Amino acid sequence: MFSRREILKALGALPLARSGGAGRYAVEAAASALSHRLLGRTGRWVTPLGLGGQASLQWTGPNIDPADIIVRAVELGVNYLDTANAYGPSQANYGEAFRRLRLTPGEPDTNTTLRARLFVATKTGQRYALDRPRNTTPAIDELKRSLTVMFGDGRGYIPEGAYLDSIQIHNLTTLAQVDQIYEGMEVREGRKSDRIGALAGLIDFRDGTNYTGLNPERRHWVRHIGITGHQSSPVLMNALQRDAGNQIDTMLVALNANDRKYSSHQHNAVPVALARGLGIIAMKVFADGVFYGKAPVFSSNFGHVVLSVGKPGGVDSADLIRYSISLPGVACAIAGIGRIDRDNAANDQLIANLSAALADVAGEVERRGIEEDVAARHGVNTNYFQTRSPGLTHPGEPLVERDGDRLILRWNTGLAGDHPIRSYKIYVGERVVLSLPFRPQTTLEPLSVALPASELSGGPLWVEASGDLPRNR
Repeated sequence: MFSRREILKALGALPLARSGGAGRYAVEAAASALSHRLLGRTGRWVTPLGLGGQASLQWTGPNIDPADIIVRAVELGVNYLDTANAYGPSQANYGEAFRRLRLTPGEPDTNTTLRARLFVATKTGQRYALDRPRNTTPAIDELKRSLTVMFGDGRGYIPEGAYLDSIQIHNLTTLAQVDQIYEGMEVREGRKSDRIGALAGLIDFRDGTNYTGLNPERRHWVRHIGITGHQSSPVLMNALQRDAGNQIDTMLVALNANDRKYSSHQHNAVPVALARGLGIIAMKVFADGVFYGKAPVFSSNFGHVVLSVGKPGGVDSADLIRYSISLPGVACAIAGIGRIDRDNAANDQLIANLSAALADVAGEVERRGIEEDVAARHGVNTNYFQTRSPGLTHPGEPLVERDGDRLILRWNTGLAGDHPIRSYKIYVGERVVLSLPFRPQTTLEPLSVALPASELSGGPLWVEASGDLPRNR
């Protein structure tokens, strides 16, 4: 394996890949040199570091060219590109970068090979694809806005051949919002409604169908649909468990070295997503800059953007990147970039982050060490965007159904605290009658086990979630 120093030196020495001619060869050489990971059932291969759509792409300070950050990321071989409708000028900055990179569809010199290599992912914060009662801007309008701003003229024109690799339903925080995005799914082929959830509408633009009546031209503008969330693992889990048709392909979720100090996504939402075959993308790897001195609030101006590579006295930024991309199931981590430096790789956040992402994977022991280092230097009150942990939460009282001489026990999943659930213990009174390996609850159907009725007498039945490995009887 190459050392981080060797990787950084190699990345910093890559030629500046300007549009056309030799520039194209430089981009292709960089892309082929980087490692890639499978993004779940999308079937796409992505670099372990992706470009986040905020930082200087959203809040641009003096003397910073945000489009050049995107161009440089593509030059270096990064192929997962993140943005959102909620990120102000971020999508417009992608539009400018894509023009510089000759990625506008229909132009004589469009680089179709490079476009096919990129995974362009945006987001909609709207919960409905159609919402006549409230007359709000629906998710479909945001889909069209993304396409015209990034690939068209920014005023409504969408060129033939334009598409998004993914559109994600953004920042799900409540179960009521999950209800909203699923509204209308059960009647896609039936009566049209005045209110249709975002998921049903976006599926039409992915599949080229018109069940909702919102895609009469049967456009294929989307390749994949995802969800994102910062705050609540139970909400994300519910959104995935309700996905009976396997329509959701990716999950973008906050994952950093303080995750286990909160209601842990790595122990709750991620196992469900992984069991369902989703591509998992980590975000908030620097706690939105809080690890490097920013106040623990959502960023709102360029004064909140971190421009340095790490911070003296802080945890090495490379360790924070490596922590997130080393978590089981994570395909890619995105990080916003404040500044690049084409003349000095040591001051270039993009090169520093990418070199860290290409270094050795951090095993569990090393990840625990990074967590301890973060807690010692930055405290544990960094993840303002994430629910505080209630600790290990056991399943409720099981449902019991008799089936001949057997009893079938059904229960809904427990929630892990700072350690993963490794087993479920079935109790009769105070006696453990069975210890089962943990498995994620991937649907709304409860977990279940059948046991001889003769073994389940002598006290109440209950199920305990445990951090212990299952044991034989």
